[in-house]
Amino acid sequence: MENQVEQTKKVNLRICGGEHKVVDLDEVKSVTTPELEYRKERNRDGSLSVSYQPISHNYLIEKTRKHLDDAGFSVVDEAHNLARGGKRYFGLFEVTHPNRENSDRGTIVGLRNAHDKSFPAGLCAGDAPFVCDNLIFTNSVKLARRHTKNILAELDQVIARTLGQLFSFWTCQDDRIDSYKERELKDAEVHDIVIRAFRKGAISKTKVIDVIDQWDSSDHPAFWDRNLNSLYNAFTEVYKGNLTALPQRSDALHSVLDIEAGFNPLDCETQEAELVEAVAPASAPLVLGNVNGEVPADIYEDEEPF
Repeated sequence: MENQVEQTKKVNLRICGGEHKVVDLDEVKSVTTPELEYRKERNRDGSLSVSYQPISHNYLIEKTRKHLDDAGFSVVDEAHNLARGGKRYFGLFEVTHPNRENSDRGTIVGLRNAHDKSFPAGLCAGDAPFVCDNLIFTNSVKLARRHTKNILAELDQVIARTLGQLFSFWTCQDDRIDSYKERELKDAEVHDIVIRAFRKGAISKTKVIDVIDQWDSSDHPAFWDRNLNSLYNAFTEVYKGNLTALPQRSDALHSVLDIEAGFNPLDCETQEAELVEAVAPASAPLVLGNVNGEVPADIYEDEEPF
């Protein structure tokens, strides 16, 4: 009976904020994918090089789902979000694997894709405790692939390489949480850590007091212990509702709390799976692609890592 209870645990993935709205998969599939774009200047032989190769949101979803299935993962739950009239997609998939021991945290794979050249196609991994659904991402498992001419040929490779790191991610995140639980805190230390986290970009100025309030009286009894893990979950409780900023804030928070816990993620990280072409700036403003037909890097410059 205990195993059956464990298997029914799920993370609430239907959390979104800002301009995002939760939709069903059929609505994602109905979004029209932009047309292929070519360079404005012709090659010497008169041909045109591809400058922008968009992919449908569903194409990224199906590719990821297939690789998860091939690797023996099961999708426990999923949620889909659209913004800007369907031009931007953000998806969350809770996954598990037969080799994964019972845990009090669920593993989340996040996907994003854009049809307005605002950011690359991306994938990252995160987790959330079952008791409160406080989702957070990690920078140890992620990819970013710009919508350039080779994306269709290379997407399978980068997805497979990235998902192959999930086992290492599980071990690393378990070790991180254990180290957080061992680090006891006093209120004065908490106040200092929160300010340093704010200065690192882990929380906005308007949310500082909300984090302190969660530390003083968490909504969840599981985090009433006075340790770094309870503070960690005070931050993630406040993070709810803003998927767009979550990856960047997650990285900033880990950078502060890992030092406090004496935890070094490099001891368990594998090499980041990222395959993005080196792209030179366009030679003129009117040329969408450079001499190799690639989209200039500055088109995809983005403050968020995911």
